[in-house]
Amino acid sequence: MTDPASAATPANTSAPTDDATDIVITGSRIVRPDYEAPNPIVSFGAADIQRSGSTNVTSFLQRVPALTNSLDSTRTAGRNQSDGSFGQVGLNLLDLRGLGPNRTLVLVNGRRHVAGQPDTAAVDINAIPTDLIERVDVLTGAASAVYGADGVSGVVNFVLRRDFDGVAARSQFGISDRGDAANRFASLVAGRNFADGRANVTLAYEYNADQPLANDDRSYLSLGQRQYFVNLDGYDPARPGSYKIGPVRDLRYPYGSNQGYVVIGDQVFRGDGAIYTPGRFLQNDGYSIGGDDTPVAGYVGDIFPRTRRHAVNALTHFDASDAFKISLEGKFVQSTVTSFSGFGGNYPATIALDNPFIPASILTAARNAGLTSVDISRNNFDIPRRGEEDRRRTYRGVVDVTGRLSDHLSYDASYTYGQTDVRATKLNDRLNDRFLAALDAVRDPTTGQVVCRSAAARTAGCVPVNTFGGRTVDPASFDYFLSNPVSDARLTQHVANASLTGDFGQFFTLPGGPVAFAVGGEYRRESSRFRPAQALTDNLFYQYDEYIIPTPSNGHFDVWEAFGEVNVPILKDLPFANLLSVGAAGRYSDYSTVGSTRSYQFNGIYAPIREISFRGSYGRSVRAPNIGEIFRPQTGTSNFFSDPCYIGNRSLGTSFRGANCQALITAAGGNPATFTAQNNPDATIFIPGTQQGNPDLRAEVARTWTAGVVVRPMSGFSIGLDWYDIRLRDAINTPDANAIAALCVDQPTLDNPYCASISRRTGSGFINGYVVQPQNVAAFRTAGAELNIAWRFTTARAGTFDLRFVGGYLDRLEQIATPGAVVENNVDQIFRPKYNFTVSPTWTTGPLTLSYNLRWQDGVRRFSRIDTAANPSLVDPRYFRYKQLWQHDVQAQIEVNDRFAFYGGVNNLADQKPDIGFETNVPISPVGRFIYLGAKLRYGER
Repeated sequence: MTDPASAATPANTSAPTDDATDIVITGSRIVRPDYEAPNPIVSFGAADIQRSGSTNVTSFLQRVPALTNSLDSTRTAGRNQSDGSFGQVGLNLLDLRGLGPNRTLVLVNGRRHVAGQPDTAAVDINAIPTDLIERVDVLTGAASAVYGADGVSGVVNFVLRRDFDGVAARSQFGISDRGDAANRFASLVAGRNFADGRANVTLAYEYNADQPLANDDRSYLSLGQRQYFVNLDGYDPARPGSYKIGPVRDLRYPYGSNQGYVVIGDQVFRGDGAIYTPGRFLQNDGYSIGGDDTPVAGYVGDIFPRTRRHAVNALTHFDASDAFKISLEGKFVQSTVTSFSGFGGNYPATIALDNPFIPASILTAARNAGLTSVDISRNNFDIPRRGEEDRRRTYRGVVDVTGRLSDHLSYDASYTYGQTDVRATKLNDRLNDRFLAALDAVRDPTTGQVVCRSAAARTAGCVPVNTFGGRTVDPASFDYFLSNPVSDARLTQHVANASLTGDFGQFFTLPGGPVAFAVGGEYRRESSRFRPAQALTDNLFYQYDEYIIPTPSNGHFDVWEAFGEVNVPILKDLPFANLLSVGAAGRYSDYSTVGSTRSYQFNGIYAPIREISFRGSYGRSVRAPNIGEIFRPQTGTSNFFSDPCYIGNRSLGTSFRGANCQALITAAGGNPATFTAQNNPDATIFIPGTQQGNPDLRAEVARTWTAGVVVRPMSGFSIGLDWYDIRLRDAINTPDANAIAALCVDQPTLDNPYCASISRRTGSGFINGYVVQPQNVAAFRTAGAELNIAWRFTTARAGTFDLRFVGGYLDRLEQIATPGAVVENNVDQIFRPKYNFTVSPTWTTGPLTLSYNLRWQDGVRRFSRIDTAANPSLVDPRYFRYKQLWQHDVQAQIEVNDRFAFYGGVNNLADQKPDIGFETNVPISPVGRFIYLGAKLRYGER
């Protein structure tokens, strides 16, 4: 971790120094000494990443207090994939300050990077090579004035190695102490300086592979051990010790089974013919406990996806003279991510009575009832899980020409092209006609064998499917009815930028030095298109496998921008004014979608003495709506609802919920007194809905201010403390379907945009449809502090000590869903802890380096403040919060000689496990104790 006062120094010299070097710092285009940075920056270097033992950069960056809500692979796999989504498996997205990945601007070498997720501007961090990173700068502040839209919460800038001379290789292998979740990593970097050091060519290759981890690979997450929080039966708020919500084991989905569920008259059979044993239905929730019902734990799927990544990078430059320097960057990254979620099912399947698989008891009951067929509902745990494999190919090239026009003026002109091709393959979907043919089995009168009824199907390879029982489907049948439809998406980005930087020193100089400036213009065009598989648009799949019919989409926008920046050094090297400077930046943008926007920033730094600096900034940032938010056509989606108006849920939410639900249900013709999940015939199925863009969206506007102090009492030791405050209005809000339903009834009135997006069935009031559409209706505010300490010193005999500490305090994280609505306080919620820190001491003596890292977060709330404030007996105080995060990581490295080193380490040394509940990765992932070994080879590296 680099010094808070000199965050822009190279990572291999990350300790604080007394030497001032003029560089371009993240957050500015003006060259200045690194200690004059006016905005708070937390920076990590290559050595920090390697000492962490993590080959996933996002997982590493989650230790930064500002990035705890970032999405790593554990949050984009398995059950996190909603029906109808494409191209999102395994994405790694940074979320700065908890305001969302779409408000976090990711740069590479100070330039924009093409997105990795269709219809968005979100950059997949998997596309950035781990071992080519020199440092990562995390900046909070109004960055739109310098870099353009999207940097509402700040900027994360990946600075890559340049001028690499020699060969460096690294290989690492790791595995959990349970023998799974293995990781393999290898990288090779080779570079050569020539033309007397005026030119360089660097090539790099990197490979990373992650083994998947399924829910049932951890015994404490499997059916018998897993605990979920649900609305309990028998709750009485007047009785001491009675709580509304509590943990239960053996949670199940009622009215269905992985063994089959058959209803004939007043009899209910299991698929194998036995009388069905129902679970105990929870009166105030949509679940049951025990019995033959389908286990919830079996539906979670992968916790960690299978990942394969190849990255090739080429960087070169040639300095013909001070007036003309050209550099080129090119890269190709291919990542293939595979993840499996839940099982498919039949809800129900109709089976003719001559089907030989029907058990005798069911057959007799059906005939006695005068039926010619039976309906069997079944969750198919013996047919492969449904899943998705996403292959992302990222291409990016940069041409940059720079030079000095005079001692006081330089130019920079660049063009960047980026392209991401996504191939999204749905896995193990059942073709409707073929699966029906396989279900329709008869006995061949000649051979006595059970066969598919259709002769044409038999010719095509049909093998009969038996759904009467638990493990009865013949795997030989899979090839006939399972299909893997392939959809494609392409994202492109063109950025042309030209700027002049310099100072007015040839005309005048202030007591603090010459006034520096930067001025320029930029053109950017972004596009995204999606082409779903023909089989998906033709609706060829069985029941709920792919019942959401995707729509082809295409959208693009372009923007012309002009920007300027100035830094005015008022005083320098004077008593009580070692440094006093102020600065400003501004940008005017003209979008083809939302028209013109303006952003600006003012900043200053004052150091009465060299050892103490005060810094601050105030600015206006904007975020233009992304392609999907504007251009997405109306397409299908689905959601499983826990209706906020169920009797068991009405005491949750705001004080308005109870009365609003009463009015809403009554108006629909329902009975509020009997409005429960048990009485809802659709309680356990996914409700179809639609999602679409909104061409009338406006740009978001944020006001940000920061203030801080940096203390450097001695060489090698510095402390930085900064406060930030971000207020966002006209925020584009696209809540999920359950949130829309809750927001509808939690507002002061039912006359709000969210109620207009939820439809309810006439006569009962149960939800039967919804529309998800972005709106400029929300407001956000976040504020907090960050403490950054760096101390590096060398002793005569004991070696070198390097201590890093980064701590965060989250004071506010508020959302107002609509104007005038109740303020939602999201501080202390999952992945948004109020307090967190990471401390990383390193000791080097001779060839030995020992590293330790402690990552700590306070225990976050399980339930929202609105819920707990409305009901003091909501939950037993023991379960009010999740456990604290205490992750201990250690590493030892031996430098055998100047060319070779090997290392090994253990992450999560104490083997902390996730806490109970529906989440599987709070406060930590279930990977558990992870052991790794690696080796590094260097030849001629500098």
